[in-house]
Amino acid sequence: MTKAELLKRWKEDGNEAYSMAQLDVLFKSLCAVIAAELLQGGEASLYGVGKLATVKRVARDCRNPHTGEKVHVPARLKTVFKASKEFKELLN
Repeated sequence: MTKAELLKRWKEDGNEAYSMAQLDVLFKSLCAVIAAELLQGGEASLYGVGKLATVKRVARDCRNPHTGEKVHVPARLKTVFKASKEFKELLN
């Protein structure tokens, strides 16, 4: 699903009072707030869907499978998603 398809479905599901431009601004604002929270080390819980959080990955040395050359992978933050119990039951 693309962002345009998501906004279209959002509008069809009872948000006819908002224009597509307004829904786009709301979506961008939601994403910005979630990103800011994750960058500060927090987590974002979306009721009925799950939780987004960040995990620190340590630096490590890996091997390029194509060339066999050793490659250093620096430390970084990784975003992880844990689905809620309700969401898991809905999918299965």
